[in-house]
Amino acid sequence: MNFAIRNGQVYDPKIGKTLTRDLFLVNGRLSEKPETVSSVPALDIDASGCFITPGLIDYHTHYFYQGSENGVDPDASSFCMGITTAVDGGTAGTGNFELFHNTIMARSSVRLCSYLLVASGGQSNDRYPENLDPRYFDEEKILEFFQRYPQELVGLKTRISKNIISSPDLARASLKRTVEIAEKAHTRVIVHVTDCTLPLDELATFLRPGDVICHIYQNRGEHTCLDSKDKVLPGLWEAKKRGILFDASNGRSNFDLVTAQKAIAQGFLPDIISSDNNQSSWFLPPLYSLPRILSKYREFGMSWEAILDRSTRNPARLIGRPDLGTLQEGTPADVVIWKQEQKNVDYTDINGNHLQGHEVLVPQMTFKEGQCVYCQADFL
Repeated sequence: MNFAIRNGQVYDPKIGKTLTRDLFLVNGRLSEKPETVSSVPALDIDASGCFITPGLIDYHTHYFYQGSENGVDPDASSFCMGITTAVDGGTAGTGNFELFHNTIMARSSVRLCSYLLVASGGQSNDRYPENLDPRYFDEEKILEFFQRYPQELVGLKTRISKNIISSPDLARASLKRTVEIAEKAHTRVIVHVTDCTLPLDELATFLRPGDVICHIYQNRGEHTCLDSKDKVLPGLWEAKKRGILFDASNGRSNFDLVTAQKAIAQGFLPDIISSDNNQSSWFLPPLYSLPRILSKYREFGMSWEAILDRSTRNPARLIGRPDLGTLQEGTPADVVIWKQEQKNVDYTDINGNHLQGHEVLVPQMTFKEGQCVYCQADFL
């Protein structure tokens, strides 16, 4: 079926403007021409009072469902939250990526990409972590996988945390080796930095333009994005200037409200806002969902447009699919209809901090490639 979505407030990240206009979803593509639906069956949807955007791209999830203790069901986690594309955050390494690819990625309706964990065994459970000793990195197989899965694999992931790699010298060697392999694979590096073994400004010096530091607003251990006077580390500002990217990647254990507030108040904004959705807080506090996370950034003073850019246009570019971050004519019809509800919302974090919110973005309908994959029960 084709669809005509009328009277909505349409935000297209490519032009950076919100306009009242109609959209037409025809044969899986977007059109601005009403005549394209005139000769075929189409459902008219009145989106008056609604906000319309491209489908969200959740740049950090854990979707290796039943292949990892932390994995959640991709389709159940995505369409009801306005997510049409997701990136698994390195749950699998070369030892189990093909299982993830053939069982989860190939069978999910949500569009899936993935980071590859530099440690072969992946993130299977929370009892013991991956081995990040660079002596055990399988460079040959990693390079083979990036050649074999060029569309699916979008980055090489590592985690520089004290419970995973406690020696600073070994952490430096591990990170350096990861970057060397990524350079050969022609891909970016994504670094998890919760309870980081190294100062974040030092860690950033190992990275190249386009590499990503995720969980940037974490507040565990001695190394955060803030100095002793609660100022953003000068080295992180320099990293931004060099083109290092920062993902809020909220999660349950990797985000602190106060740290985020202080950093954003100084203008240190994330380049990406993702969920780190996983089994530990699937639909539950403090994570809830990506739309709830995005709504939180309104309370930090960011505009809806700036927030949505960080969950549509920016991650679309990073996965090599800029056509997914726009509502331009002829692009895939990944579209979400939202309502902006004015209500009190209590945001919390794992450290016991609270923030009172006043509005929340609520998905009403989600379309992937022109197919309705979710509709709020009372919307139509």
